[in-house]
Amino acid sequence: LIYGASNQVALVTKQLNPSKNNVLIRVHAAGLNPVDAKQVIGDKLPPSFQSLSSQITKGKTIGFDFSGTVLRSPPSSGFEEGDAVFGTMPALSGTLCDYVDAPVHQVCHKPSTFSFKEAASIPLVGLTALQALRPYEKCKSIAVIGAAGGTGHVVIQIAKCLGFSTIIAVSSKRNHEFCKSLGATHVVDYHDRRVAEDIQNIVEDKVDIIFDCVTSVDQRDAAHGYPKVLRNFYRERYIRLGGTTSDWFRAGWEKILPSFIPCFGKEKLFWIRFSRSSRELEQLKLWCEVGQLRPSIGKEIHFTEKALQDAFDDIMSRRVKGKLVVKVKDEH
Repeated sequence: LIYGASNQVALVTKQLNPSKNNVLIRVHAAGLNPVDAKQVIGDKLPPSFQSLSSQITKGKTIGFDFSGTVLRSPPSSGFEEGDAVFGTMPALSGTLCDYVDAPVHQVCHKPSTFSFKEAASIPLVGLTALQALRPYEKCKSIAVIGAAGGTGHVVIQIAKCLGFSTIIAVSSKRNHEFCKSLGATHVVDYHDRRVAEDIQNIVEDKVDIIFDCVTSVDQRDAAHGYPKVLRNFYRERYIRLGGTTSDWFRAGWEKILPSFIPCFGKEKLFWIRFSRSSRELEQLKLWCEVGQLRPSIGKEIHFTEKALQDAFDDIMSRRVKGKLVVKVKDEH
């Protein structure tokens, strides 16, 4: 499934030319994320440049994370034919396809207790949460905005795995019990105009980390104004996953030159690292196998143009709970 014309998806046949240095994998399932619905770079460019976004992504295969079965692997890679694995593909390489040719350092054995569907839902959101929070694992309190969504519900669990003792979930009231079941110690209704004060009352001062899964360049997300509203209510870091084009430019420089980070203050636009992430995938796998990390599958999507287009519409509606997963191959 690729990005087609006029912001539509298309099912096409493409020839794969596998590299002898990569792992050739038969895909069973693929995760679906907001970044896919936004055409990867669509939320990083101003509205006037959206046609450029469509031109860049047109014809590219959709998706970042997958699970499947190894067909061929390089010697000494640690993988053998028939192994069940999960992992990620580089940007615009895609996972909504029958086969992927994945870099060895972006693949890991699938959690033994997970189905292919469950495993495919973990890599992108799991790596996002782990990479973003690990530098702050000595902190004790965190507020997760958009806590019931595909990324947020995993952030709650990984924060708990890393030892955060106060985990505040900011979500709609109907999702409060769901967030508590994942490990949230406190819940706040995002419809309440006193979100900042509610968070402050829970921690009796400032929360250490704010993890914002909502804010983006889209006006429906930016309208909440969380970075401004919560500016004086955190101690260590305000992590967000979306922003303006200038924010992404700054994040790119921070990624290239990490020593520049202090120059930009405590607010950080996080940019995931896929390369050499197999060890982090291994950590996620271990948490999954001992029951500390379990994704919530909001919906299983069929491998068709219409089903995927409908799923993108659901994601853009901002009402998806948990993760969406595309079933590429039937499990037996």
